[in-house]
Amino acid sequence: MVNNTDLRVLKTRKNIRTAFINLLLVKDFKDITIQNIIDEALIGRSTFYDHYFDKYDLLNQLIDEVLIDFTDIIKDRFDLKSENDFTRFFLNMIEHYSKQRTMFLALLTVHTESVDLYDSLINILRNECSSYLDSIDFQSKSTVPKEYISRLYASTAMTSIQWCLENNEEYTPQFFIDLFNSLKLLFLQEISS
Repeated sequence: MVNNTDLRVLKTRKNIRTAFINLLLVKDFKDITIQNIIDEALIGRSTFYDHYFDKYDLLNQLIDEVLIDFTDIIKDRFDLKSENDFTRFFLNMIEHYSKQRTMFLALLTVHTESVDLYDSLINILRNECSSYLDSIDFQSKSTVPKEYISRLYASTAMTSIQWCLENNEEYTPQFFIDLFNSLKLLFLQEISS
């Protein structure tokens, strides 16, 4: 492998990654070849192999970076004390991922035996929620199973993030607060009917 601090190396890596992401937007991961990547990136085969062992190495490095980044961001989620804290947190998160929108959405399309970004993100969200519920001794205060709440939180959070990015809209946290309140009212009306 090559020196990771050389500007040419950094530019080449970025070029390869961009080419790979562009290909993921139009082809299934299983159908992408090294030849496709080097053609898209306008580089030679040996240049690709100077940076990555194969397309799986490239994919895994991108996924690992997203997971580390996401874990760092989401760990602060349950330390929020007010609606304003949540608003700032949510705005920062959506702004952050909007800058990486294309890459994030492209990587969400990959589902292999060893890599599934969507499932990995769901697991991070579920585990963080579960840890938080443990820290407040939730199970002694509620008959609702902690695992149910954790899964519900994870799927709702992930759906919200993905929906914002797919629709490429500027949704505010207030939009989601209003949406969740509407859903809560709708759910309660259905139960009482």
